[in-house]
Amino acid sequence: MNKRPRYKAKKSISFFSSILLLNIFFACNTINKKTNAQAPDQVDSSVASKAAIIYDLDKPEKKWELPTGLFEISGNAWIDNDHLLAIEDLHPNLYLLNLKNDNVVIEKTVNFQKDLSGKKIDIEDVAIANNVVYALWSHGVIYKISNWKDQPDVKEVTTFLGKENNTEGICFDPVTNNLLVACKNDDNEEDGKKSTRAVYEYKISADSLLPKPFMTIYKKDISKFVGEKEDFYPSAIAVHPITHDIYMLSTKGTKCMAIFTHDGVLKQFQLMDKDLFLQPEGLCFAPDGTLYISSEGKNGSKALLYRFKMN
Repeated sequence: MNKRPRYKAKKSISFFSSILLLNIFFACNTINKKTNAQAPDQVDSSVASKAAIIYDLDKPEKKWELPTGLFEISGNAWIDNDHLLAIEDLHPNLYLLNLKNDNVVIEKTVNFQKDLSGKKIDIEDVAIANNVVYALWSHGVIYKISNWKDQPDVKEVTTFLGKENNTEGICFDPVTNNLLVACKNDDNEEDGKKSTRAVYEYKISADSLLPKPFMTIYKKDISKFVGEKEDFYPSAIAVHPITHDIYMLSTKGTKCMAIFTHDGVLKQFQLMDKDLFLQPEGLCFAPDGTLYISSEGKNGSKALLYRFKMN
């Protein structure tokens, strides 16, 4: 990415829209009043009327340094107030994390894929639905892991997505009762642009991806919203348990969190402090809206886990 003057990391931009009977009125707000951004003109009647729930990403309620084995943590999922389930890039393991104390403890390690047939694996995210764990490989393969706490029963699900799509985000969607899978790179559409990203819906009952994108992310919409050209590379995805807005992290180049309505309209955009978040790749919510973000270690610094309370 070409170097250019960056806007301050504490800025965040949000907007909300309301539909009137005979016309559409757009209203834009910012968290930092010094900055204004124009919302995309594609917004329609499906846009939620309330502003997105915003977290102060500069002020975590709690911060944990993670054990050495989680240096490349790349995904997490909420289990209860004292536990998260995590994965990391290099090993096909599930890590049950105990968060009760100031130091995170790996309470249990579960290997879910012993025979790799010599292939390098890159596990990028994890989700839980109906007590079944789903681990996502960057090449579009999803490992469905039942009875994961005791005797893991693993099913490897191959999808039509592959290495070029670089699948990095997976989460449970309480609206559809299915999973959402985010592509960091190629959107897999024949007429898609290089900068376009896509999220696909994984139908749990059929163990397969639906063929058309659940939502599409266009660079022009993000750039227009932010006020300058901006790429977006989804590294994590989660659905807010209260608003059902879709939150996504991007860590390549600009580190940021974007919030979309459930039908895919960009609603809010926040920059993330690169000193706090060296490489943010894990995102999940507790049922009460508490937000957890994990960041890989880098240049000798340990991997970190942050907790943010809902404002």
